[in-house]
This record gives sequence, structure tokens and C-alpha cells, in this order.
Amino acid sequence: MTTLCAALVSLSLGIPIAPLTSPQPPEPVKLLIITGDHGHDWKTTTRVFEEFLPETGRIQVDITTKPADDLTPENLARYDVLLLNYKDTANGAPETRWTDANKNAFLDAIRGGKGLVVFHHASSAFTKPNWEEFEKAIAGGWRAQGFHGPKHVFTVKKTAVSHPISDGMPSEFVHKLDELYQNSMIPPGATVLATAYSDPKLPRGTGKDEPIIWVATYGSGRVYQNVLGHDEEAMSSPEFREWMRRGVEWAATGKVTASPTQ
Repeated sequence: MTTLCAALVSLSLGIPIAPLTSPQPPEPVKLLIITGDHGHDWKTTTRVFEEFLPETGRIQVDITTKPADDLTPENLARYDVLLLNYKDTANGAPETRWTDANKNAFLDAIRGGKGLVVFHHASSAFTKPNWEEFEKAIAGGWRAQGFHGPKHVFTVKKTAVSHPISDGMPSEFVHKLDELYQNSMIPPGATVLATAYSDPKLPRGTGKDEPIIWVATYGSGRVYQNVLGHDEEAMSSPEFREWMRRGVEWAATGKVTASPTQ
């Protein structure tokens, strides 16, 4: 009523009324996918990310396949969050190899508040010898002690923890044919958001609820690790995709905007 009265008074006095405007949606978070070398099919998995992550309009995706050129303080400053789809191998081209300057720029960016998403086998990068500070920054994972059995279908279960990434998500979902990572390194202070039971009746089964998705911090940076997604089929799971979108947004901003389907 107050608004209506004010509008009538304005009309009677000949005062123009400013049009009502809808609030503008927030700017999408700027994501840089770091790839270019891997023991897995990084070209296909990166393409899949490039296709589905921007679908909601919340994430803008750039890609570098040349970390030696692009892991610089100046370039990383352009982004809100980084996604690792990378593992150093003996076959990597010179432009994929991280120099000491690249390594320092990466750590400084996360430590200074840049978000980080660690995808699947990227947590095995820089082992033998082990780069200990990288291990801390990415919140552990596969490293040198992880393993898995044959790919199979399994159920992913949300833990009881309340967190912006998992709040509102289904309590569990049946995941596509994928590798179930086991014996992952979970550092002190990390929070596990989802697990999957490793059936001891299956090859290499542990009989444990294995951590699948967890979060941590490194300095001022938010870190999200998701070990699902070995290949394009595994990445086609709608639940996997929503967990990844939410993880990217949380790592960048500390908040999550629910998708229209949630």
C-alpha cells in the first residue's frame, strides 16, 4: 500500500516514476582448466567440461594446454578458480612442464584466495619425487598410495555434513561405470562430503566407505576434490555434473546457486 500511495502522489505531482528493474544475475565465475599432459584422455575430458560447465550460465571456462606459458601471476589473476586436469608424464611437451616460477605462481594463487578444483587422477601429479607443498595445496588424494579395481557401477552417498555444495543434493545416487578410488590421502582439516562403499567381494575391494568428494583450505583458498570421472561415460552422469558445477562455484565464491532442477 505504501508503494502504491507513493506512486499515486508522484503521478498527481507530475513526477516521473523510475521503471522497476529486475536484479541482474551475478557475473559468472571465471574458471581456468589446467591441462595438456596426463596419463588419461585429457583432451576428451576437457572437452566434456567445456561443454557442460557453462550450461547454467554460472561458469565461464578458459583452457590452457601450456602451463609453462600460462601459470604466471599476471594470467592467474584473471581467474576466480582453477581446475586441475593435469598430470606430469615423461611424454609431456616442453610447454606443459611446470617451471619453478610456474609452481610458485600456482601455490601463491591458491594461498592468496583463488579457488582450486582437483579432478580425478590429477591428484597423482608431481609424485616420485613428491612435491609436498603441492600435496598440501590439493588436499591429498591419490598421490602414490591410491589404487582402484576394475570399473563398475556403484552408489555414491552424501555424508551427514551440512555444506553449501551438498545441501539440497540427493542423499545418494547410482553412479555410471567408473573407477572407485581407494586409499585416498585425506589431510587433517579436510571435510568429506560423499563416499562410496568398496565391496570386498569385488577385485581389490576394501570393505570400507571410501571418500569420493571432499573439501579443504590452503591458505585463503577453497579446495574441492572430486575423484569421479575417469572417462566421458563416467562424466555423463547428471549427478556428477551437478556436483562438479557446485564444487567449481563454491571454490570460487564460497557459495552455491542451486540449479533449476534442484
